[in-house]
Amino acid sequence: MNRTTRAALGVLCAIPLTLLGGLSANAAEAEPPLPNCWIEIDTGESLCVDADENLVAAVAETGVELIVPDGTVVGGHQVERDDVAARSSSSAMASTVISILYADSNYGGASTVMSVSSGTCATHAWGYTSLSTLGWNDRASSYRSYAGCVTAVFENENYAGAQHGYYANASGLGVMNDRASSWRVQ
Repeated sequence: MNRTTRAALGVLCAIPLTLLGGLSANAAEAEPPLPNCWIEIDTGESLCVDADENLVAAVAETGVELIVPDGTVVGGHQVERDDVAARSSSSAMASTVISILYADSNYGGASTVMSVSSGTCATHAWGYTSLSTLGWNDRASSYRSYAGCVTAVFENENYAGAQHGYYANASGLGVMNDRASSWRVQ
């Protein structure tokens, strides 16, 4: 085998290795799946479950009944009032859902739910200053608001930087897609 043939063979062998190296590097950079999370703003109570678990049912098992309209999709599961009532005790604390962040546009994928046990958006504003503590920093792509509230997301923690909102619902966040670091509802 002459020098030219060896060099060409070396280049041909290196191409698949480079491609494989590139694939493994990309696989290592992939973000982990988002959990489905709930935050009760009044008490600070929260819960996150794996992406395939029913968040509303898991919250009900802790003794908190989330008040959210039937048919609402939370973390890929459609809320059915009968399911929640069957899992929560008769002494369950009621907590009204005021906003849901979704990982995907058009209200799909994993969800983070914000709820309150007292007050209304007519008299209060609530927020979450850092989505990074939930693993949700720069991951939101849409949101919905409930109970007469409107929602905004902010590029930086503590409601700073560029924002999207205040709107009742946003099926997409435009330039703020996957850039939210804090979340406020009023």
